[in-house]
Amino acid sequence: MAQKSFVIKSFTGMSEFEDKGLPGAFKYGQSLDVRKTTDSLSCQQGVVDEGAGVVVDLVRFIIPCTDTNSYGFGNAGKIYKRTSAGVWSVVYTDTDGAITGAAQWFLNDGKEYLFWATATKLKCKEIPGNTGWSDVNANAGGQAYPKTNLTSSTYHTMVQAVGSLMICNGNFLAMVGYDGSYTPEAVDIYPTEYTKTLIERGNYVVIGCPKDNDVPESDIVEWNTTDNSINTRKNVKGGAINALIDTDQSLMQVGTKGAIYYGDLQNVLPIVMIHGGGYCDVASVTNDDGLALFGIGGNSSDRSGIYSYGRKELNRDRTLNMEYLLGTGSNDVISGALCKVGSDILMCYEESSSFYADRVDSTSKATGYYYSLDLKAPTGLNYVPIWGPVILNMKALPAGCSVECYYKLDKDGDFIQAKLEGGDTTFSSTDGTEAVFLVGEKAKVFEVELKLTPSTNETPEIPQIEILIE
Repeated sequence: MAQKSFVIKSFTGMSEFEDKGLPGAFKYGQSLDVRKTTDSLSCQQGVVDEGAGVVVDLVRFIIPCTDTNSYGFGNAGKIYKRTSAGVWSVVYTDTDGAITGAAQWFLNDGKEYLFWATATKLKCKEIPGNTGWSDVNANAGGQAYPKTNLTSSTYHTMVQAVGSLMICNGNFLAMVGYDGSYTPEAVDIYPTEYTKTLIERGNYVVIGCPKDNDVPESDIVEWNTTDNSINTRKNVKGGAINALIDTDQSLMQVGTKGAIYYGDLQNVLPIVMIHGGGYCDVASVTNDDGLALFGIGGNSSDRSGIYSYGRKELNRDRTLNMEYLLGTGSNDVISGALCKVGSDILMCYEESSSFYADRVDSTSKATGYYYSLDLKAPTGLNYVPIWGPVILNMKALPAGCSVECYYKLDKDGDFIQAKLEGGDTTFSSTDGTEAVFLVGEKAKVFEVELKLTPSTNETPEIPQIEILIE
């Protein structure tokens, strides 16, 4: 019988389908660096928990401030300071409990302030102001604080937009002006909706407004901040709009099934669905040099993590990739704040009642996993072909690194670990450039899983996978 082969020599991102996709697409990848200039499989950077021993609630908002520090706001009322060196400390505890929104804003008194909300109150502190935080709720812009008339809500998400600080406030937007003026009901959205997430876009504030009667849909609306009512409204099916993010596209995460949608009020359609589902919190998104990052928790396939969608260069395809695992990735993960501060990517989350403030670590890599698309037997055969061996063409393997290969036949059962000649299951030969994993099994559909194990900041790198068939 003539020998054929499948050759996989491009690795660009995850497909929504099991058996097809853009060139270089794969079914699932975890902690793989696929956006570098070389098109190959290699491990992504790992993460380190900066907040260990300090962070004791879920940080839902991280606000980089002009005093060079960033401030994290927790769901039990803790306010944390993170220095530019990555050192966390508790600077204030709000006795009103869960913090539901936060932002920095500047007023015409020449000072800058942190604003944050609890269930029904809006509070503030001058930055830097008093280092002991004794000036919380001192007058700001001629206004007395706290304000005590916010609508009770889980979400008082805030954003600087069109010259004011905009605040989600039930089915209204509240507003703090540059002149210090405060308006709790600046615009009414709709009686049966609530404001959850918002973003500035041109001369408008754009708001994601889920229905408040358990209808699995939302409206996305625009307001120019001066008219008496909103300017544009578009209905979005599929669940609550959880988060909005702009890169070279306007995007949003919708519902609990891991859906990423266009979010430009013209094309409110799903683009991709994350395998195993999951969802963002309102501040679980950030822009990483043109890539949209989504902190996805609640993934039923134990793949909760930071997913990227988009591209960094014009001539690349827009793809989905799972960049960093959060904790064990379980469906117990609850995502919090995701923020890029300088060159640091920070992600806060809760897992099994423990709280984390992770930073992507430039000095170590994570174990990477690759799952191929379904590889189908060539058409025209009048027999079931034999698959294998699986040949990995590699760059010289660094000391301490290794690769393993697994396979599945006809989409049945668990993955089976393949062996090398001699019976070993792990290829770890320093400077080795070819690993040949034996299979020799009949199947109409063949799937490959690869495990790439790094050594500190060194990684295996695989430009090509060849699978022989006869």
